Amino acid sequence: MKVKSKGMMGIGALIIFIAIILIAAVAASVLITTGGSLQQKALITGSQTEENIASGIEAMTVVALDASATDATPHRVGDFKVMLRLQSGSQGLNLNNTILTVDTETASHSLTYNQTIGNDGVAASTQAYVVYYIQNGTNHENGYLNRGDVAKIIFKVDPEITENQLVRIKLIPRVGTYTQIEFYTPDSMTQESVSLWPT
Repeated sequence: MKVKSKGMMGIGALIIFIAIILIAAVAASVLITTGGSLQQKALITGSQTEENIASGIEAMTVVALDASATDATPHRVGDFKVMLRLQSGSQGLNLNNTILTVDTETASHSLTYNQTIGNDGVAASTQAYVVYYIQNGTNHENGYLNRGDVAKIIFKVDPEITENQLVRIKLIPRVGTYTQIEFYTPDSMTQESVSLWPT
């Protein structure tokens, strides 16, 4: 009887041992699947974060036009050109998804891209900006800002901006960081072309 009892206990221990192994295998499988899913999500999130941080526009100069064309005192400017390019390491940007805002002490403007290719002149509308490409990169395409492209954004604001007034210009792409340019207009604006930024 003792031998039979020991045999039954051995079989029971073996069954329990096999059950523990199966439970451990299932738990390991769940952990591996969850770990793989989390890793994939982390890679996607990291890639999106890197794109948002790295992508953006670098402003180079801001110029206003025709300050000398008005008889008003103080002189006023309403036509602007912003020269820009992509930040180093940035992905190409779609100008259709890029908003330009101009804020002054008395007014706020929000402009969208006009698909009509601009010329190096004056924008016709206060609702949209046009783009004139000065230099085309290897992957140049109208309506986009790609590596190697240098462009002028041309726009108009109304009411016009007077002397010694704070101006904030923002370029806000759908993906990436926005670019802010802040400056005061000069105390004296009498030239046909007035350099506003950098000072």
